[in-house]
Amino acid sequence: MPPFQPHRRLYGGQINYDSQPRKWMRTHNFASRDWVESQVRYGEWIRDRNSQNGFLIYATNIDGTKPVTVLIKIAFFETHVLVYHIHLLR
Repeated sequence: MPPFQPHRRLYGGQINYDSQPRKWMRTHNFASRDWVESQVRYGEWIRDRNSQNGFLIYATNIDGTKPVTVLIKIAFFETHVLVYHIHLLR
């Protein structure tokens, strides 16, 4: 059995942002620092097979009149979580 199964997770530690997510949040109306942090703290983490400490979070939100899926890529370290990429899936 894999060491980590996808499940909803409660994370209460520090969250840091790379430059790409900060720029992405400025260009999308619904995205804010609070929204991203809530997805990281309470979302479902899925292990990224290409990265040793990377995880993927798929979040659904309403942008205008249509639902959109947002992919958030994070790296989990012992001291913090780094949000290093956010992508909108249409």
